[in-house]
Amino acid sequence: LTCDVLLASAFISYAGPFTKSFRDVLMQEKFFTHLWKAFGGAPAGTPPAEGAEQPPMSAEFNPVQVLASDAEIAIWNQDTLPADPVSTENGSILSNTSRWPLIIDPQLQGISWLRHKEGAAARNLQIVRLGQKD
Repeated sequence: LTCDVLLASAFISYAGPFTKSFRDVLMQEKFFTHLWKAFGGAPAGTPPAEGAEQPPMSAEFNPVQVLASDAEIAIWNQDTLPADPVSTENGSILSNTSRWPLIIDPQLQGISWLRHKEGAAARNLQIVRLGQKD
């Protein structure tokens, strides 16, 4: 649906650098609620008015459902990406952006996944660390 794609693009653009709990607040309580009300959606727990149209969005938003398929997620997990929700969200962000990501990865799980995903010689993957000399 139209607003699901809009919310997914907002998720990629704005929610990436934050923690899971703040991502949930930002997406569900701020962006989703604002769009739901803007398109005339009934408040949660109340039935829509008779003849009212459903907003062009899902009643519950999950950015990963819009940005990645189950098959893609299975491939990511096979390529060493952990199966937890935060890692899956991060994978969906990295797989749907054309910009170079800054990854803060103290456990080196994301770097391991990126090496499997983008490690072909033609991709020219370069991993740079903060203390690395030029």
